[in-house]
Amino acid sequence: MEVDPRRADAAGSGGAEITRLCRTLVPLAADGKYTEAAAAYRWVTRASTGDARPYGDHALRLEFCALTGNEHTGLPLLSLLDGVGDHGDAVGRLEFFAAAALLTRRLTETGYGEIRFVLNGPYDGLTLRLLYRRMRAAALVEAEELDEGEGEGEGSTHFTEYAKEKMAAEPVADFVPLLPSALPRVPILPPPDLSAEELVVRAEIHNHRCEPDEARACLAAIGTVEEEIAPRLAELRAVFFQGGDTEERLRRAAAGFRRQGDEVRFLLNQCWLGLWLVFDEQAETGVALTTVAAARLRAGTDDVAACWGEYWLAHVLSGQGRTPEAYEALHRGAERARSAGDPLVLGTLLCLEASLRNGDGEDPVPTVDLARAAIDAFILGNVGEKAVEAVEQARIAYERAGSLDELDVFVEHLLSTLPESGPERLRGHLLQLRAMSLIGTGRFAEAVDDAYVSLGIAASRGKDTAEHWYLLVTALHGSCCFDEVLDVAPRTIDLLAGLPDWGHRCRWMYADAYRALGESSRAFDEYAVLAEILHESGDTGHSYISVSMAAAEQLDLLGYGANAADFYARAADAAVAIGGGYVAATCRNAATLSRLRSGDLDAALTALDAAETAVHAVETEAAPARERLVAQLDHVAAHVLSAAGRVREAARRALRAAETFHRIGEAESARDVDLLLEQILLGET
Repeated sequence: MEVDPRRADAAGSGGAEITRLCRTLVPLAADGKYTEAAAAYRWVTRASTGDARPYGDHALRLEFCALTGNEHTGLPLLSLLDGVGDHGDAVGRLEFFAAAALLTRRLTETGYGEIRFVLNGPYDGLTLRLLYRRMRAAALVEAEELDEGEGEGEGSTHFTEYAKEKMAAEPVADFVPLLPSALPRVPILPPPDLSAEELVVRAEIHNHRCEPDEARACLAAIGTVEEEIAPRLAELRAVFFQGGDTEERLRRAAAGFRRQGDEVRFLLNQCWLGLWLVFDEQAETGVALTTVAAARLRAGTDDVAACWGEYWLAHVLSGQGRTPEAYEALHRGAERARSAGDPLVLGTLLCLEASLRNGDGEDPVPTVDLARAAIDAFILGNVGEKAVEAVEQARIAYERAGSLDELDVFVEHLLSTLPESGPERLRGHLLQLRAMSLIGTGRFAEAVDDAYVSLGIAASRGKDTAEHWYLLVTALHGSCCFDEVLDVAPRTIDLLAGLPDWGHRCRWMYADAYRALGESSRAFDEYAVLAEILHESGDTGHSYISVSMAAAEQLDLLGYGANAADFYARAADAAVAIGGGYVAATCRNAATLSRLRSGDLDAALTALDAAETAVHAVETEAAPARERLVAQLDHVAAHVLSAAGRVREAARRALRAAETFHRIGEAESARDVDLLLEQILLGET
């Protein structure tokens, strides 16, 4: 077995180049050379994929993200915290902890401190605000220990000052776009100097608009409050920071509304509490609570509150299978919302009905009408998140109706009529749908710009999904933008961890991009990883076979014939297992040549016997295909027999292969065999 041709040791010259470029990232951005900085960041990210890089390099990447408006791009790097404490390089530990503190500090300052860290490791589940404190403390501990070792009792503070300076660094650029059409993160912090009541009002608005991050940012900015607004704040915190005491906190808020005589807010609270109780497996109590509260709101004079009561009632009823009653509640609410002229609550009611009808498999035509009416209302109210949900309900209904052409027309119409001041989130989602349609019809190059823009808009709001990234990789690969595939595929593969079909396809496109760019070692590496994943998952069918063959081809190009033959043999065995005799024979032919290229003539002769057996076992293929397979075998045999000094046999097999290729019209293959025959006869092989 030959040496496995994996990537060179990262500590070699390639690793030194990565480190050098990592050190240029922040200086390039500070000099305003954004294009060069982004290109360097993409290069080091690509080069570092799969390698055990020094923590100092990762720290430099974290620092770059923290100081160029790309804080959220740096978040996945924090997964490296699992194990950093045991790393032997104390300076590397210090640099990484300091950079992690800088990144989490910036995220906290920009309003994301209450977001929980959800990557694997010892810090999983901490809020970013708490993680910042942990990282700062860890960095200072490392610095103090290094100072003690360096100062030998003389009170050196070199490393401590270095760590503090790193952790206190300020941005060198507002935003450095790392990909085409990338956008800066949309701010979620409320304006400064707002009163507690103004912050509560903003949080309530964000709640109704389905903007939870913005609502949490408002709530995090509130300190002590007056008794008058305390129940509202308690209710919002119960809704946005749910836990085991949610019911208790909602009831405390309700008691506060009762004390203040705020009947409308009390009843809306009871509606939401009822929904929570249903969720908490107290269905009977929850349904009764919401039903009574919604009825009292319906009898009142506050039209908008009554509409929200019907909305929560419909939620509760539909969850209990009482769909007809849920529809009645939604119809009552929609009629009243139209009278009140409130597009937000009207769209919310219409969208929920469309969702329920899609879920129940009801007539898709009126469902489309409901969803489109909801979209119109949300565009009027400039409510992007809910407009996206309404578009999705329209898409589902069109697909259920089998009206994909109508869906394309609908998307194109919305894009052309959406006001410039309309919801950007909606525009991005429509571009995503158009990109999906273009890819589905093979128009990859046309889909690239839409895919980039839709990803940029979604990511700027923290709404980018695995689908956005997969769509972009597919468009780039289909349009042969292989260099760009390498920039975005690793992130996509990480996001697709729970979606094996898409994940395997993305890994294949990643490997194929390396192949197309002539980077055979990296291509083999990725093909081999995918083959191993497929094998371990028990998927040894067509995908495993094609990936193993692709890995073998790259090994042949690298000069590792014996390794290539092994991969071809695995593919052949897998093909036989699923009745793919023709593919198995093709692999055996290729494996024979690979053995010969490795210089092991005995192994090549043995492989030739296996190839003869495999080819002659193929009887089900049409005549031209089988003739081609036999001609390939004769061509391979001519090579091996000639190398073994069996010139007459080699010449006879080469002559037969040439005649067959000429007869079936494969002129190029025939020319190759004619040349081989000439070399055999002249004794030049």
